[in-house]
Amino acid sequence: MTDTAFPALGHTYKADYGNPVFRVEFNADGKTLRWAPFDADDFEAVATTESYQATYIRPGVFMVTWQEADGVTVTHVEDFENGIVHGAITMPDKTFLTLKGDWLRLD
Repeated sequence: MTDTAFPALGHTYKADYGNPVFRVEFNADGKTLRWAPFDADDFEAVATTESYQATYIRPGVFMVTWQEADGVTVTHVEDFENGIVHGAITMPDKTFLTLKGDWLRLD
């Protein structure tokens, strides 16, 4: 991969950290994504929409960040070339989580 364009636009991914597992849909607009637990019975009903920023790191690797309405902050390092996602999440109570998992394109 040599393109600096964010490859997730208009696509859906599975972020599989073992526990938890999420479904992440990137809107083609390059500004919003929707996410929910992967095993949600009705994704449309439970998905949360977030505004995000994607920052190019190197070919095939992007840092994606967003802040949720409840104060949760999320940083992903998405490695599209190797199918790996690293997550760093700060909860409203300041608990800090770090995760590593598989990053699989579903469509």
